Amino acid sequence: MLRHAQTKLERNLYLRLIISSAVLAIFVALAIIPSIAFAGSTLAWPRGWMIVALVYFAQVGVGLWLARINPWLFKERTTLPTKKLRADKRATGILFGAVFIYFFLAALDAHVWQILPQTGDVKPILRGLFLFLCGVALIVWTFSKSPFAQPTPHIEINKQQCFDSCGPYALVRHPMYLGIMFCIAGLSMILGSKLFALLAIPLVILGFLPLMRHEEKALAENVDGYTTYSENVRCRLFPWIY
Repeated sequence: MLRHAQTKLERNLYLRLIISSAVLAIFVALAIIPSIAFAGSTLAWPRGWMIVALVYFAQVGVGLWLARINPWLFKERTTLPTKKLRADKRATGILFGAVFIYFFLAALDAHVWQILPQTGDVKPILRGLFLFLCGVALIVWTFSKSPFAQPTPHIEINKQQCFDSCGPYALVRHPMYLGIMFCIAGLSMILGSKLFALLAIPLVILGFLPLMRHEEKALAENVDGYTTYSENVRCRLFPWIY
């Protein structure tokens, strides 16, 4: 009976992973489709659908890996929080709005503006894929070093979290967001927008800044050792720079 209930729970979690990954992929698709209409093109845009597929399969792949090495974190990341503070909602809303506008403009640049034209058809895609995979690898590394790594802090659970300045956390306080920056830049490169691949840096800084500040404040107030850790590791995103 207990094993049957556990199996059912695992199935539900995997189903949530598939659904949440599909929602994220649809979010990216909805951001880039209007640019196709503006350009008077058809939906037959291989680069556009390539990044949608990459987002989906990367999300599913990381989720399956996480389920194997850290079932607790996998459950947390596939379960909607029952209680979310207003600051969480505001920071998350700003972030998703910034990412949506970014991909809309990146696709528009690739289709219409071409402010910094790319040369060649294959090399930009390979460069973008390399950046994207580097970002995914950094996110996976972050998860492997921090069993509590999440987009927003769950303070009621994380009170036992410790910060040992190991792995990517020895260089920056938010390595997962740095990994997301690489992913976004890589996807823009694949789309065909060299300009917005470069603009991924200020986007991540501005888009994630409210979330980073909120997380740091909450962790400093609730997690022992975080204040000392933040004093030792000064940089939020970029080693030795910011």
